Amino acid sequence: MRFSYLFTISIFISLKIFAQDISFIPRETTVNDTIGDEVVIYIDLTNISQAEQTVFVVRTMNQMPNGWSTSLCFDYCYPDWMDSIATTQTYGSSPLQPGESREVSVHFFTNNVPNTGMVQLQAGTFRNPDQRITVELQASTFDPTSVEDEVSSITNFKLEQNYPNPFNPATKIRWQSPISGWQTLKVYDLLGNEISTLVNEEKPAGNHELIFNASDLPSGIYFYHLNIGAFSQSKAMILEK
Repeated sequence: MRFSYLFTISIFISLKIFAQDISFIPRETTVNDTIGDEVVIYIDLTNISQAEQTVFVVRTMNQMPNGWSTSLCFDYCYPDWMDSIATTQTYGSSPLQPGESREVSVHFFTNNVPNTGMVQLQAGTFRNPDQRITVELQASTFDPTSVEDEVSSITNFKLEQNYPNPFNPATKIRWQSPISGWQTLKVYDLLGNEISTLVNEEKPAGNHELIFNASDLPSGIYFYHLNIGAFSQSKAMILEK
């Protein structure tokens, strides 16, 4: 599909699922919940090779708002400052046998603060450390009382300028809708080629946001385009690396 615009721009979220020795599959990549102390996202790690594998997991991005923190759990839960864990005795763990699966989880500690945070993880094996699987996980929390107040005050559609802009590598996109219904938010490159679908689902009336990570994209200008019923709007954003 091509999208004709005087300028056109894009964003790409990469979710690599399989490597040679392991699979690393999130049960969900985005979680929206009411405010509370903790949000948890689970990932299934499986040894799909015929040999024993020592696996490592590295937190390569930890973009948290003020008051938030995250912790990795893999057999045990580790301090929030620990970015790397592995299936070794050092971490109270052991290698995965052929066909064995274990649960990895990321715990978002939100301290009852409504906001959005994003974590990027890379998983690999000691046998092939350069073959890594990258996943990006996003958690959002909201105050249901404030949401009801906000929705009642929203009377028009609005697509906001991403922030920060220019950005590297992640930026936040916000929009609002006075009606519930099917919403799509897509990214296009400068030639009008569709790069990624960020949203394609039924959503309620209200304010919405997501964090776009363009770590796999080159520097340049991209466009994000929102469709809600008869409403349609695009904005440009600049990736500077």
